[in-house]
Amino acid sequence: MKHPYLTTRADSTSYYFRRKVPLKLRALLEKTEIWVSLETPCKEAAVARLPAAALEYERLIAPARAAATALASATPAADAWLPRGMRAVDNEPHPYHPTVQPPGTTRLSAVQIPRLVERYRANALANDDENRPTCFVAPHPDAHDDDGHDEEAHRALLLETRRQLRRARAADDFSAMRECVEDHLMWERVWLPAASDEYLQLLKAMTDAHLAVVEEELRRLEGDFCETPELIPLVDHNDTWEAAVRTWVDEAAPRAKTADEVRTQVARFERLVGAMPLSALTPAHVAHFKAACLEQEKVSKSRVNTIVALLSPVINVAMNNKLTTLSANPFARAKFSRKAVRKDADPDAQRDAYTVDELNRLYASRVFVHGHRPGKGAREAAFWLPLLGPHTGARLEDLCLLRTRDVVQHAGVWCLHLHDTKREHQSGEASIMRYVPIHRTLLELGWLDYVASQNRDGLLFPHLNENQYGQLSAVWSNWFSDYLDVDAGLDDARLDFHSFRHTFKTFGRLSGIDNDVIEELLGHAPTSMYGRNQDGERRLPFELLVQGMEKLTFPGLQLAHLPYAGRA
Repeated sequence: MKHPYLTTRADSTSYYFRRKVPLKLRALLEKTEIWVSLETPCKEAAVARLPAAALEYERLIAPARAAATALASATPAADAWLPRGMRAVDNEPHPYHPTVQPPGTTRLSAVQIPRLVERYRANALANDDENRPTCFVAPHPDAHDDDGHDEEAHRALLLETRRQLRRARAADDFSAMRECVEDHLMWERVWLPAASDEYLQLLKAMTDAHLAVVEEELRRLEGDFCETPELIPLVDHNDTWEAAVRTWVDEAAPRAKTADEVRTQVARFERLVGAMPLSALTPAHVAHFKAACLEQEKVSKSRVNTIVALLSPVINVAMNNKLTTLSANPFARAKFSRKAVRKDADPDAQRDAYTVDELNRLYASRVFVHGHRPGKGAREAAFWLPLLGPHTGARLEDLCLLRTRDVVQHAGVWCLHLHDTKREHQSGEASIMRYVPIHRTLLELGWLDYVASQNRDGLLFPHLNENQYGQLSAVWSNWFSDYLDVDAGLDDARLDFHSFRHTFKTFGRLSGIDNDVIEELLGHAPTSMYGRNQDGERRLPFELLVQGMEKLTFPGLQLAHLPYAGRA
């Protein structure tokens, strides 16, 4: 256990008590440090003699302290000659605290102060544990009364220390504690600017802790002993976002993209609110984070709700695994209400269905009229994916994952055997498939001829490129958004590839398709336990899907001009 004033010397085998002389007393004493030999090479014996050495230190500096007090009253600016970094700040003298952070130290955060004070208390009581067995044992009947004398001297020192601390606390005068605080900060390799509110908070807390230690030592002298607390680390590496995210990833096994998004939002939280232990988080911190997202980051309330939904499970995992002492998740019930989200929403930024006129403008652009097959558009994917979108209602990633062998006949009907990525993500299963009948318009355009021209074991759109998360749709989606704006002249923020799903649903209802059938075709999970069990999933009878697809029409849609070479 650490004893801050216990040391050795190169020229001696004995241990020493070594303590700095306060700067304002050095000129009077003509010393920068006081060394008191403990006259023993045995550490245990040296530790037992530290209280007596501390009394000797106080006796040596007492005259100089009295003289300095008298001098200070006569010369208020007595420290004006000191280097700038060691002068008084705000007319309050604290001569040994640097105004510039020393090299090798870390800036102490306010939320770490209780933990640092607890470490001080634990260390002080542990030092007392080491002192008492050798210093205050019951004397032998034939022995001299040295031990009793040491105990009485130690009690006298404690009583005087308690008296001074109580007076200082009552007067809010913490000058006597500064050296103790500085020694502890130096030992912890941390630093606080002396002019900060946190430093004053630390002085008060350390004074209270020191008083509590003195009270406990006095009780121990009377035989009322309590357990010494364990020396907790200043930074609990479990009580951090990093540890919580790592544990959450291990337990939840999210997709790489989701895990990266969580890490991004954690970084945003620490940038806007500050880095702190999880145990220090409060609903007020979350409220501040939400407000900062809205005002500084210009994030919508809907997006803030998404961020809260990403971070909240991480805190739950940390609590469940005892990584933090939090008893309640501050992100719980922190989302904005649906009413607030709707009121905040920008109507011009909401996805919308394409109108027939907008579809005709798209299909009159150069990919569809002039045979343009851009590399960034993955060549034939640039032609077929925008046609598949409104005629299947499928998600873009599901379409991009299609292999040639996924175009099959099911119950005598040509279908796309699509990955149901939404259900896969929710269930954690690698492959959940569904059948979507191919619309007659796609067959008329030569879709099956295109399929027949592709490698049987390969992707239907082999020129698609994966992004860092293994997704085939992300890069192509960016190209398509630019194509809509520049080539098709549809620079409406409400329109993108996902809008084809809204288009399918809108024209499906106009065509008289039952809503449950539309939802099944779109790949939405059922809201009730309808249908039949198909490969472990509840689904509507396939014949209802066929009938629904036969009903689907887009009145006014003009596709007869499309020059697809494989069309019959």
